[in-house]
Amino acid sequence: MLALQAFELAARLGSFKAAAEALHITSSAVSHRIAGLERLLGEKLFERGPRGVVLSPAGRLLAATTGRAFGDLARALARQSSGSRRLRVSAVPIFASHWLLPRLGQFLGAHPEIELQVEASPRMADMETGLVDVALRYGDGGWPDVAAERVMDLLAVPVAAPALARRLKLRAPADLLRAPLLRVSPFGLSWTDWADGVGLDPAPFARGPSQQKALQVDGMGASLRAATHGLGVALAFDPLVESEIAAGTLVRVGPGVPTRGQIWFCCRPRERGLPAIRALRRWLKAELAPG
Repeated sequence: MLALQAFELAARLGSFKAAAEALHITSSAVSHRIAGLERLLGEKLFERGPRGVVLSPAGRLLAATTGRAFGDLARALARQSSGSRRLRVSAVPIFASHWLLPRLGQFLGAHPEIELQVEASPRMADMETGLVDVALRYGDGGWPDVAAERVMDLLAVPVAAPALARRLKLRAPADLLRAPLLRVSPFGLSWTDWADGVGLDPAPFARGPSQQKALQVDGMGASLRAATHGLGVALAFDPLVESEIAAGTLVRVGPGVPTRGQIWFCCRPRERGLPAIRALRRWLKAELAPG
């Protein structure tokens, strides 16, 4: 059991050191427990990667089982507890940082009986393996074995620092060809998709020699920070960029185009009626209601 616990934490956190800190033991002890589990199974469970340990094929199979088992156990214990109701929420990072976290104080004030744990993660596997109770995900809602309800529609809108917009005279969509474009991969809409959506020829917006000024970043949050510092024009999710627009650190420099996905409220079908999940869903829908 101790070896499985160490394995599940290392698999979820992607680090023996992080697993050791969670268990209050040494990294060496975690390594020994996992080595013993590997000997018992006759399979290598982890491989060394450039950013730490990564699961092997056999490790991924085991992680799917242990994650679900530990998740079910944690939920069973929480339901039997007479104290606060714990709700583990995972949200796609840009939604968590720009919409959810700034508003959560209202929810917690209205529901002091709920203990909330929030993490920013784009992985649907967190829901599938039982590591979270609610996932707020970007996509088309077509995930198997998940109850998904659309809660926010998104537009991809180009934004830039006011000084850059003035200097390059970014007044019409075609003007963006004069600007350095910030690119995020993966993303719900590419620059060529945006150009097509506003009626422009997508070819000049494609990545290649004609876009040598383009800067590649690893997430929308990084893209917005780069845009704020005048490094280029970012494609951002509207309405998630409203705080930067209101603060005047970014301005819209073109029309919005519907993205390929939206934000969905996801939970396991059998748990839709749990009081804490129902309370969070009602609050979200009220916050997002027009008007």
